[in-house]
Amino acid sequence: MIATATKKKWRPTLGLVVVAVLLSVLLLPLAIILFFRIFEHQIFQQTENALIAQSAVLSAVMSQMVEEQEEISLDDLVSAERSVSVENGPYTPIAPRNYLFSAKTYPRRAKARETVEAPSEVMLNIGSRLSPLLMETQKVTLAGFRVLDHKGNVIAGRSEIGLSLSHVEEVQTALSGQYRSVLRERISDEPAPALTSLSRGTSTRIFSAMPVLVQGKVVGVIYASRTPSNTMRQLFKQWQIVAIAAAFTLLVTTAIGFVFLRVITKPIYELIDRTQRISSGDTQAIAPLKHNGTREFASLADSFLAMARKISERADYISTFASHAAHELKSPVTATKGAVELLLESGDDMSKDQRTRFLNNILQDSNRLSALLDRLRHLARADNPISAGTLRLGDLLDHLQSHYEQLEVNAACERDQTLPITLENAEIIFSNLLENAVNHGASKLTIKVEETPETLLFYTSDNGSGISEGNAGKIFDLFFTTQRAEGGTGMGLGIVQSMVKSHYGTVSYLPDRAETTFLVELPKATANSG
Repeated sequence: MIATATKKKWRPTLGLVVVAVLLSVLLLPLAIILFFRIFEHQIFQQTENALIAQSAVLSAVMSQMVEEQEEISLDDLVSAERSVSVENGPYTPIAPRNYLFSAKTYPRRAKARETVEAPSEVMLNIGSRLSPLLMETQKVTLAGFRVLDHKGNVIAGRSEIGLSLSHVEEVQTALSGQYRSVLRERISDEPAPALTSLSRGTSTRIFSAMPVLVQGKVVGVIYASRTPSNTMRQLFKQWQIVAIAAAFTLLVTTAIGFVFLRVITKPIYELIDRTQRISSGDTQAIAPLKHNGTREFASLADSFLAMARKISERADYISTFASHAAHELKSPVTATKGAVELLLESGDDMSKDQRTRFLNNILQDSNRLSALLDRLRHLARADNPISAGTLRLGDLLDHLQSHYEQLEVNAACERDQTLPITLENAEIIFSNLLENAVNHGASKLTIKVEETPETLLFYTSDNGSGISEGNAGKIFDLFFTTQRAEGGTGMGLGIVQSMVKSHYGTVSYLPDRAETTFLVELPKATANSG
């Protein structure tokens, strides 16, 4: 059995698909930027971790040197209590800062100034002893070091010895006993390095200032700096991560292409194929699409297939109807033609009684033709109703009672019930049902209306002779009648069915009722169509 409607399930709208794809395209560069930012964050933290480790070693060396100098009085130094973590006991680990979201970039470091109070000979001596160690360390780590005394004066390093850096923010923090690191702009005074050089040409540099503490007092600062590794160079080294990022980008691009193929391109091609098959006469193609994609395509496919189905059914209906109509009209025409030919051939030799009988036959056949033509006109009107509106049930009952006085028409419901149909269209439906009841000897007919959330149900029950079991399946076939001799055309119930279908409803015979009962079901939505 061919399904006639698309399965109802959640589908994205075409607008939602387009928005999702556009957002994906928009977010993809942002995702790539975030990836590079995270990678850069890791590089910066690795750089600062290295500075912390190197500064810690130099701080320990300097502390030991200071403790060995009897000439230095610790009471003259600035006091600063170290922050000792209870959780870690005697250990005071220093973690690098977060460079992902809170990495403020400071301006280039201010130049050293003339010192207000020159460093002591003892501290200069310690600085000279540390200088070779700093130079050797720098050769391996590429970091720059300055060793400062407790006043912020440079006592060791490549340059600026004897000058003061006490005005630099991170140095001030370190002189108060707290470690601090900052990210500063890097503007090199030297020519740009070659691409193959080990020197990085990045635009930022990390500065860390670690206090040197002896017995809880600041005796100096290890001021270190280093330019983080070039991101592209590091990415080249970490090619596995780059490959993963490239695979992710390819996956997102493939997903976008698949979404367009699945929800837009594929349904379009399938609908085109169905159109071609239907136009070539393949009725099996009038079935729901396998892939509807979005709600709009599902709605479009349903509307198109419903139209194709209706056209196909209409074509079958017209073909069958034309065949039956030709047969029904041919019989009285043939009979009339034969009677007229006999009258012409017999001339005056035919008796008066014979002539009267032939004339009566011609009149009966003419009446049948007239009745058939009237029914055909009613059927055409039922197939294409030109009006829509509402009707009060009481008005319909009064109208029917006035035209069928031989029937007692009752309503087993409120007479103020509003019906979703006009009086002239309702008359076509119910007058044919009443006429059918009269032809079967009914004297009483009851109309009962029941209401559901979406439809109105009309039950018409009469006390006539009823419909035999063998004829029950054929009563809605056009031109089928058991009263042909009495002038029946067999089109009454067919007209009823056509009018009900035109109002998107159904009509059926209920054989399991005590009385002859027909059920007409009309949607409530038609009540708003007027």
